[in-house]
Amino acid sequence: MARIKRGATIKQPPKQATPRDWKQSLKQALTLLLLVVVISGGAYLHEANTLPVKHVTVEGEMRFADRDRLVAAVSPYVRGSFFNVDVASIRQAGEELPWVKQIQVRRVWPDTLHLVVEEHKAVARWNEHSLVNAMGGVFTPAAETIPTGLVQMNGPDGTSELMARRLVDIQKQVNELGLRVTTISMDKRRAWQIDFKDGLHLKLGRAEGDIRLQRFIDLYRGGLNSFREQIEAIDMRYTNGLAVVWKDGQQPDFNGTV
Repeated sequence: MARIKRGATIKQPPKQATPRDWKQSLKQALTLLLLVVVISGGAYLHEANTLPVKHVTVEGEMRFADRDRLVAAVSPYVRGSFFNVDVASIRQAGEELPWVKQIQVRRVWPDTLHLVVEEHKAVARWNEHSLVNAMGGVFTPAAETIPTGLVQMNGPDGTSELMARRLVDIQKQVNELGLRVTTISMDKRRAWQIDFKDGLHLKLGRAEGDIRLQRFIDLYRGGLNSFREQIEAIDMRYTNGLAVVWKDGQQPDFNGTV
């Protein structure tokens, strides 16, 4: 007798092939191709022989800085392509020149670097060989380029910014007296002295410089100015008064009070 098979066999329906989305595949392929082109093109453009920088132009009001010297200073750093030229080194090399305060480096398509130059504006001479700009920054140009007629500032290293601000304040205060500062000095003890255009020398000392200056202004305006031609120096280093040094042979005939 034949054995009867128990249970049932379930046959799986044949798998149907999923149709490929050709549009999506084409889109992915094109995206990959574009990415390859961009990367390859970027690498090509950054090669030194591709779009090399051929020209350096200079813009800016330059009274004392030399354009040819500036171009010569930055030229060793004008290497590479238009896109990867070392802008930071170019700027640093240019700003190391004495009269150059700041440089902006701009790329001008397809092969030019354009330098926009800001020159130092000297407001005073600093000690023996240097100059001070409006911000109190010290720079040392060639002696033949130093302008004439600048105020002379003498002071310890690191005090140029303080002294530049003080010079501006003092000149504003004495303008109404018709006085013009020619030299302002501060020694290592922070004692101040001022020389004016007509030869008048003013000693303010260390302490209470603002108070002493104001007292000088009040006394000068109150009658001391009438002896201006005879006075060589005025010493304000006294609590409530001053000392006057007269020019040789020009002391007024009075009892010593003004």
